[in-house]
Amino acid sequence: MQERKQKTVYAYHPETGEYLGTTTADLSPLDIEETWLIPANATEQEPPQAGNRQAVVYRDGGWQLAEDFRALKLWSKASAQPVTAQIGDTPDSLQATELEPPPFAVWNKKAWKVDADAERAALTTQAQQELQQRLAIAYAQRRPLEDAQELGLATTQEQGLLTAWKRYCVELSRLPQQAAWPQLAEADWPKQPA
Repeated sequence: MQERKQKTVYAYHPETGEYLGTTTADLSPLDIEETWLIPANATEQEPPQAGNRQAVVYRDGGWQLAEDFRALKLWSKASAQPVTAQIGDTPDSLQATELEPPPFAVWNKKAWKVDADAERAALTTQAQQELQQRLAIAYAQRRPLEDAQELGLATTQEQGLLTAWKRYCVELSRLPQQAAWPQLAEADWPKQPA
């Protein structure tokens, strides 16, 4: 039995052309001369060594070095959202930066800055939602106590509890007038009646 001859060739991705590694080509069993059966998306040309932030790609019949920022987290300067780089993309071509943005960020030519108006609007919306949720719970607790009082059926304990829930609602309704609004700590919120 004759030994099977093989040759090392270099494979690349069928769409991006990115170098994938080595594979083998077999000698054609039909030809007397040396004819190698090279697999699809492979070449006999040896690829160059990629440098930092480079990828080796096979394009237009040869290997090329292309920019490669795929391993880095990039952020859009326009939207402050993550950006996915492809082979050949650079931060400049994507209008992106490696600097991770803070919440409510806007790009200021060289760095992120916080959009104070957007931050305040978002915090106000969040605080208003929390306030409405707490008021809804309080009014739901008050309703049966108010019914008992209206019908003259409220016990002394229920009357005291109703007064406590009413006071709680008033305290909640005054929160937007506080200097710290809308950035309230948990300690700034009034405590629910027990």
